[in-house]
Amino acid sequence: MSFLRSVLLVTICLPALAAATPCLTAEAAKAVAEARTLGEAVTARQVRPQRAGFPSWEVLVHRPGKKKGVRLIIDQATSEVLRKESIPNPPSKVR
Repeated sequence: MSFLRSVLLVTICLPALAAATPCLTAEAAKAVAEARTLGEAVTARQVRPQRAGFPSWEVLVHRPGKKKGVRLIIDQATSEVLRKESIPNPPSKVR
């Protein structure tokens, strides 16, 4: 298999593989949120479901240059975005 073809296969299959892996830490949840929104993840906290099921992560994302930020609910078991809401833009992290 040629190098270009293998790079193409990895590029196409990587999002599918990433969605199948569990999101066990706050850092992993922030990385998923930043990849999905192209913003800067500010906070991540674990939220418990009301019904039986896996816990999820609530991540607040700052979007530079925009008036609105994003709140994402990310499933811990599959790393899928369950809910995406527009919120007032949270302050960015100070580095």
